[in-house]
Amino acid sequence: MAIDRRYFLGAAAGTLCNSLLQAQPSAPEPLPIPKLEPGQKLRVVYAHNPRFDRPSSDLLVQILLRTQALCAAHLGLDVQFNAVQEQPIASLFRGISEARWNDLKRFTYDAKNGTGKRIWLVKELQKVLAANLSGLEAQMNFAKPYLVSGITPTDTASLAEALIDTQLARFAQWQAIQGSDGRPLIGEGVYHEYFAWLFAPRLASWLCEVVITNQLMASVEYLENSLHSALRGGVSNGLTVPSPNSRYGTVSILSLFPFTSQEPLTRQLRGDEPIKKTNTVEAAAFMLTHELGHQLRHLGHPFGSKKCIMNPPELLQFDAWMHGLNASQCPVGNSPENTPGVAKFPTFKPPP
Repeated sequence: MAIDRRYFLGAAAGTLCNSLLQAQPSAPEPLPIPKLEPGQKLRVVYAHNPRFDRPSSDLLVQILLRTQALCAAHLGLDVQFNAVQEQPIASLFRGISEARWNDLKRFTYDAKNGTGKRIWLVKELQKVLAANLSGLEAQMNFAKPYLVSGITPTDTASLAEALIDTQLARFAQWQAIQGSDGRPLIGEGVYHEYFAWLFAPRLASWLCEVVITNQLMASVEYLENSLHSALRGGVSNGLTVPSPNSRYGTVSILSLFPFTSQEPLTRQLRGDEPIKKTNTVEAAAFMLTHELGHQLRHLGHPFGSKKCIMNPPELLQFDAWMHGLNASQCPVGNSPENTPGVAKFPTFKPPP
């Protein structure tokens, strides 16, 4: 994600994506780390789903202004943004055929009908855990307080088992929630699916570097899972994914739902942290900065490095996460996962 979810890492994932999208026949070369040109501004789109609360335009402006300061402090980058352009969420997915979505669904675990292959979830997440350079102990310490199963992790296999137990249990809670219109918050359409946001930038030719949306993203996939998303029940706060028409070959996506929702489950995962406008601006800006660390520095997730902005928040406890960060004590390059270039994003040709 980030990708807050998990960055698009490794030849296997790249090869899968190529096969699925009929792109290059072999795994593509990774993107180079971007070089920001002086005065060049990132293009920003706000994608609105009318089923969810609309943020004020002032809120979006404040988030971006705060993100500029945080990028300078934590990433050493002078990041600027164009004015926000609003689009209906449907426009981001326009032109993608139903047949294509049906093809993508084979990589999504069918939790609703109980036909998913749990063993596939465990094995693929085990690979992700083994690939993280922070090490097993740091990842176990990150996860242990929030696991719902009785499994005591001792290795990557048992940690993956416990994480999938937790993810499926919490995802079932998300499935049970209804919106104000009486319809389920998730389970209808594709907008809540991580894979929709992973592939839409390529298939629908997105012309931006940042997307902010009020859409809840919660799902379970066989690939591209992550430790921190599994603990939340498959919720993504943000993600950074390949996007051939972006200036830097990727796009960073921020979901405002975890920062603004008053749903009981959201409040529980936030640790009952209060929701105020200042908290929302701060937390969303820190998370967007985290995603831009993936996009503009190709940084990874240094689990356990609580001073580092690239260490993901635990569950949705943004306030505790933010208060633990210290840019001066976590310079870029201070650990393997916090080193530019550790996240590998594949180079794709723009779609025809």
